[in-house]
Amino acid sequence: MPGESDMDKYFIDKKGRAEEFYQDEGITRPVNFPLCLAVKFGDDVPLSCPAFLLNTSKGKVFVETDTPLPEGSSVELHFYIPPKIKLLSEVRGVVVPGPKGPNSAKGTMIKIRDFTHRRLQRLEDYLEEKKRLVDRRA
Repeated sequence: MPGESDMDKYFIDKKGRAEEFYQDEGITRPVNFPLCLAVKFGDDVPLSCPAFLLNTSKGKVFVETDTPLPEGSSVELHFYIPPKIKLLSEVRGVVVPGPKGPNSAKGTMIKIRDFTHRRLQRLEDYLEEKKRLVDRRA
């Protein structure tokens, strides 16, 4: 739909320092606690707390990596608060084609497979402090 991307909300994370970004307003607001992402690929978790961009409107995550994961690969994403891991959300995803071009960041684009607006809204509620953190899985 034209103009739909103007309504997108993003969470931008630079290795634990997260900000909420509203594209239509061009403003950022800090998230008041550190946020990390672990990307489980196969039996390994090679990407722990990389910089990432989460588009909660589209159910996609762009993860900065030196070497992109192979397209079509299945991954698990664990959003958590360090240093003692307090899991906020665990979702499955698949690696999809990311941005191409000379000015594109190096990384991996992941489409969340079990994407539901309710599930991502719950994660947003934690990040926006509308919902209190608890010691159980989100």
